[in-house]
Amino acid sequence: MPQLSFIYYYCRVPAMLSVSILVASLLAMPVLAAEMSGWSDKSVCRLVTATADNAAYVAEATRRKLDCGTGAKSSGDEQQSEKKLLPKNQGIVFYPLKLDPQIKQQLLASPINKTEFDFSPYQLATLAQPIQCQFNLRRVNYDNHVDGKVENWNMAKGSMFLTNAGVKIEGRWRMGGLSKDSSYLKHEVNLKLTKAGHLIGKMAYFHLNISNGEALKKPLYIELKPHKRSKPLDINNPQTAELWTDVEDWAGGVWKFTRCKEYTP
Repeated sequence: MPQLSFIYYYCRVPAMLSVSILVASLLAMPVLAAEMSGWSDKSVCRLVTATADNAAYVAEATRRKLDCGTGAKSSGDEQQSEKKLLPKNQGIVFYPLKLDPQIKQQLLASPINKTEFDFSPYQLATLAQPIQCQFNLRRVNYDNHVDGKVENWNMAKGSMFLTNAGVKIEGRWRMGGLSKDSSYLKHEVNLKLTKAGHLIGKMAYFHLNISNGEALKKPLYIELKPHKRSKPLDINNPQTAELWTDVEDWAGGVWKFTRCKEYTP
């Protein structure tokens, strides 16, 4: 009998322990459920996936109608909350942005178009026919010459078409680097001819030679305005012109027009 009592006691202890653990788990579930009420759907699904045998997590996922096997869905409550936050107007929504006044002034002062220019202060030429000229552009060096020395080589050359709508250039820069891209003369030029025969406006300008292997340099965006040393184009009898422009303290440029004539397509 003593041996039977020992066997009975030995079997009874694990059974009682299992029942105790089960009861404790059932008592803890309401507390855990209350805590999980503030959890996100993704957190619940993550725990269900990691511990699929946890009844509390499974029950919470079921209560929220989550499909954690193929990715978490938003629960009914959460979907209703999201619907309330969606704007009625599904178009473009503008939000106010607070900027420092100094930064705002700098942004407004910088033109979006780098060749933007105000032509309103000038009297522009009215041409009966477009004028076509051959041109070359040479650098003027002021380092050792007060009046400037025109260097005997071409920075750019080609043809220039002067119209009432503006100036079109067909040619190329000869400064190496980025200047090899012909689009700068085609699309980065905003020039017009004044009634007095001067070029005015703004354009991309390369004034430094770039050799192979040297670091590329972006163009300057300079303004062309009437210059006191220029010999403007006579729009009534166009033949030649010499138009000077200032670039930097040490260097400028001079455009020489030759073989100018009225252009007929």
